[in-house]
Amino acid sequence: MSGFESSRNQEQPVLGRLLSGESVFDRKGSHLNDNPELKQHLPLALEHIDPQGRAFFVETVDLGETIGESRCVETDPNDQIVFAQRVGRFGLSRFVINKDAVLTSKLTVILRKGDLGYEVVTAFIGPKAEKEPWDKTADSTSTEFWRTHALIWGGEETVTGSTTDQEYLFFGHN
Repeated sequence: MSGFESSRNQEQPVLGRLLSGESVFDRKGSHLNDNPELKQHLPLALEHIDPQGRAFFVETVDLGETIGESRCVETDPNDQIVFAQRVGRFGLSRFVINKDAVLTSKLTVILRKGDLGYEVVTAFIGPKAEKEPWDKTADSTSTEFWRTHALIWGGEETVTGSTTDQEYLFFGHN
């Protein structure tokens, strides 16, 4: 093992292995340690993922039993919606005030290929969510998803003073 590989492994712990046997590393400064349920179930989910040589991909794994709560939920016209900027994000997120998180058996992970295996870009308990409309790579699928989904209010830290009920600030003029 080279010195570079050895030091990199110490900086980025191996979280598990993919179906192909490739190692998956945590990224420095990631949020995975903030969610014990996620970190507990991630190694098992990784074992079910076949990277198929992809350089970057999103994969959702159903582990067949409840593993935690999804904080992204479906909404309907009767829900109380607000928009606020989450810390570390570049735009507003859609939140629902009058709903609770839902139990789920799914875990979603976004992986990117590196020199020594794959690195977790992000992971979360719950099914795949589309990019938010402000993301430069968002498309009409993203907009349609976020018209009927929202994050649970209070589940994430938001920027003070960024809360609004003005939908057009989130969706633009779509």
